[in-house]
Amino acid sequence: MYLNCHSFHSLRYGTIPLTELVQQAAICGLKTMALTDINTVTGIYDFIKDCKEVNIKPVIGIEFRCNHKLRYIGLAKNAKGLTEMNRFLTKHNFENTPLPLSAPDFMEVTIIYPFENLPTVLKEDEYVGINFEQLPKLFLPEWKALLNKMVILQPVTFRTKREFNLHKILRAIDTNVILSKLTEADYCKTSERMIPLEELLAKFKEYPQIIENTEKIM
Repeated sequence: MYLNCHSFHSLRYGTIPLTELVQQAAICGLKTMALTDINTVTGIYDFIKDCKEVNIKPVIGIEFRCNHKLRYIGLAKNAKGLTEMNRFLTKHNFENTPLPLSAPDFMEVTIIYPFENLPTVLKEDEYVGINFEQLPKLFLPEWKALLNKMVILQPVTFRTKREFNLHKILRAIDTNVILSKLTEADYCKTSERMIPLEELLAKFKEYPQIIENTEKIM
C-alpha cells in the first residue's frame, strides 16, 4: 500500500537509510512497497536486495519533481518501464528543460498524480493518489466521481521528530533560505510516516475501491 517511499537517496529531502526503511516496512507488516526517490534511482539495487531478505516484493519508481514541486510519481511495471523513466529524466537533465506538468505516454509505467497536479483527463495507466487527510474531499461530487481512479498515497519521508527536523534543515539548504523562512509548502507533512498496514487500511475502510485499486498496482 506504500507507493511513495523516500530514502536518503532523495537528495536534500529524504532522511531514512535504505536498510532501515525496509526493516521498518517488515515491522509494519508490508508484503510489497515502492521506492520512489526524487528524480533518481541510485538506491534501487540495495533496495531490491534488502527487500528480498525480508520477503517484501520491491516496486521501483521515481518521484518526478520540478522546481521543488511534485509533478507525478512513476512506477515501473518491468525493466522496460524503468528504462523509459530514466531516458525521460536524462533527456530533460541534459537539455536543462523543466519537466512537463503531465507525464509522457509511457508504455510500461503506471503514473500517480497528486491532487494538486491532476490533469483534466487520466489515461489508462494513470491514477490520482489520495492520503487519509484528504478523504473529506470525497464528499464533493467532482472528487467522488474519480473513485475508480484513486489509490492510497501515503508518502514516507521520515520516522522520528529528529528526522523530521533534519528534513527541514535539508529543505532549507535546498531552497537556499534560513530555517525560519521555510513555508509549509517547502517541506513534507508531519503525516509522511510509515504506520502499520492494518492501521493504514483501517483509515480507508469506507472506500474499498481505493484499496482494491492500490492492490492492483502493487
